[in-house]
Amino acid sequence: MERAFSAFSPVLVKKTARAEIMIIRRYLYREITLAILAGTAVLVVLFVLVGVTKLLGQAAIGQYPRDIVLTLLSLELVRRLEILIPLATYIAILLTLARWYRDNEMTVLTASGLGLTYITRPVMLLALGMAVVVGVFSLYVSPLATAKIDQTKKASLNRTEVSIAAPGIFTDLRGSGRILYVEQIGAGGLLEKIFVNDRSTAKQNVLAAESGYQRIDSNTGERFLVLTNGSMYEGIPGEPDYRVVEFETYTLRLEAPRAMPPATAIEARPTRSLMRSSNDRDKGELHWRLAKPVGVIVLAVFALVLAHTDARRGRIANLLAAILVYFTYSNLLGVGDTLLKSERVAPAIGLWWVHVSMGTVAVYMLVRRAQNRPLLALPGGRGA
Repeated sequence: MERAFSAFSPVLVKKTARAEIMIIRRYLYREITLAILAGTAVLVVLFVLVGVTKLLGQAAIGQYPRDIVLTLLSLELVRRLEILIPLATYIAILLTLARWYRDNEMTVLTASGLGLTYITRPVMLLALGMAVVVGVFSLYVSPLATAKIDQTKKASLNRTEVSIAAPGIFTDLRGSGRILYVEQIGAGGLLEKIFVNDRSTAKQNVLAAESGYQRIDSNTGERFLVLTNGSMYEGIPGEPDYRVVEFETYTLRLEAPRAMPPATAIEARPTRSLMRSSNDRDKGELHWRLAKPVGVIVLAVFALVLAHTDARRGRIANLLAAILVYFTYSNLLGVGDTLLKSERVAPAIGLWWVHVSMGTVAVYMLVRRAQNRPLLALPGGRGA
């Protein structure tokens, strides 16, 4: 019986160790995944708060109708997930492993023979999965959202100033120098209790009318706002030329709809058409889209390195280094994109010089960290 147990004990030990390793791996996946979801949620909330403020400000001056603010915000959020998800993944890996170091969990794993080298594989597999998700957003979802944003904005610009007015709110009529206030909008678009401050003339001109409606000239297609049963106050009160005119009908010419410039046409083009194109700018846009998923992998390696916490040095230094790495990488990609689209860098090189440079530095630092050596070998035998 002892001989049989002795023969099977290595197998039992191996199976037990394998089960414990799987538990540790599942625990790592769960911790990082929850951190990614939490980080993405926080970034989304911040983006929504900033985006709502910006869009409401644009709607307040009549640039967009208020009823499309939520549509534009939703589409813009979908478009920006290609940036928010990589940042959330980077922060999640960094903070999760930093907590493991701080709680001595990494010390226990290292003493058990499962150090940074073991942790690297599951972290990189998770980063690869997130890179696939980011790639779907960057290559397919984001261009579709950009095209939809352009369509929505163009449709809103074809609407007249009166159609973007909301009851009970002062509306700037698209740079015409007029401010419109409508107390109520009845059936068939009939405007009730209208106030117009017309600053387009040399004299101050204020109009107040009981009702009004929009009229389109059948010959020229021009749009007019017809006010009925109202008064016009022209000039400055107290001045000799101040006058009040009662009218039954008063017609205001509305500004013509503005043309929407195709500023984001290349960003809205499908990835498949960019791949078939031989234009350098199209190739530059393709490299920019590919940079998002590739960046997830590179940043994950940096997170593995910079998560290490030394009790003697504290956590601030590594956190500042992580922030510096992220902004350096982002700025280099921005510079590379500008050089590529201005045809100063060959399309064959693209943005790979940025990825390779940053990736090489990250792998070099990871190897030194795994060997428990200073990240940077400085003169005099001292390192960072």
